[in-house]
Amino acid sequence: MKKLTVNNLSSGQIVRSGYKRGDRDFTDDNRFVQFKIGDARFFTLAEVKKALNVTNLRDLEAEADKRELGSVYAEWINCDEGHHWSAYLWQGAFRCGSSADRLTLTAA
Repeated sequence: MKKLTVNNLSSGQIVRSGYKRGDRDFTDDNRFVQFKIGDARFFTLAEVKKALNVTNLRDLEAEADKRELGSVYAEWINCDEGHHWSAYLWQGAFRCGSSADRLTLTAA
């Protein structure tokens, strides 16, 4: 089975996502909606990278900053509660919340 990463996420996919801090797990089943930069929306990370002509997350972050496009987001909807939330690209990884915990993904 292929390891689940942001690189192989696609819109509509349901995965267990969130973050872990220490021995605590803050993940739930969530439906991945899209990647977003400003008003532009993308169904896969490959589409985002192609649009900005980059090959990795660090370069994607730098290019979005250079072009003043704003932050790169991965948007989600919680399957149980229906609330929307986002992870943001920072220092080469998608992060959650003000503490910048690294986004974690596992099969739902």
